[in-house]
Amino acid sequence: SGSANLTPQAKSIIADIGVRLQSLPNYFRVEGHTDNVPINTPQYPSNWELSAARATNVVQELIVQCDIASERLSATGYGEYRPKVANDSVEHRQMNRRVDILILRDVYKDVEPN
Repeated sequence: SGSANLTPQAKSIIADIGVRLQSLPNYFRVEGHTDNVPINTPQYPSNWELSAARATNVVQELIVQCDIASERLSATGYGEYRPKVANDSVEHRQMNRRVDILILRDVYKDVEPN
């Protein structure tokens, strides 16, 4: 779609997920993805920037709206390089434009650095 903006529906889904994530002691990695249609705009020179922006926007939503500690979150963009399905149809390209939230094995410990 060429956009990283969160729709009202996406914000609602993130809020539901955020409530569940709050109760977990883990770190979380948010991964942004795109389809394989090239993009070249001033805001997003490539799918790398677009996918990173998608992940970052979800991280910001989790921090601001769900009160998840920033230290527990990371954002990663994979561009078009980790498709869920082949980019061989409109429907499949839409499925590849996504953000995944991974629950990491490491448990967050709120400690002062040495």
